[in-house]
Amino acid sequence: MDVEILATMSGALLVWVATVHLVLALGVRRGELVWSGRYPRLLPRPLRWRSLGYAAALIGSAWLLAGLAGVLDTGPLADRWARSTGFVLTVFLGLAGLASLLKGSRWERLFFAPFTLFGAGLSCWLTFF
Repeated sequence: MDVEILATMSGALLVWVATVHLVLALGVRRGELVWSGRYPRLLPRPLRWRSLGYAAALIGSAWLLAGLAGVLDTGPLADRWARSTGFVLTVFLGLAGLASLLKGSRWERLFFAPFTLFGAGLSCWLTFF
């Protein structure tokens, strides 16, 4: 499979996870989907802010992943900082995926963990190989 297609698929999945966090940050009452399912209804205000930040980080990760694969032009990051941003992206997505897998809610273990771990693996491959 072509690397651009893999990066596009991974980016779309990361944006999907970010969208879930965005709608929960805006007040949708399905808090059991994220943050280990501790809050089955509305997320408390601090977790809503965290969901907003996490969504922004995931969207940024999708953008950087697309830049590493050559799907999008990331501007000055493309040449000078590609390897270091790829490393940071691999670590961020890997830790996020492991956290979702190990202590996440059912939804996080079934959907979010595989999506973020796939992104981490692709980022690692694009950065180091």
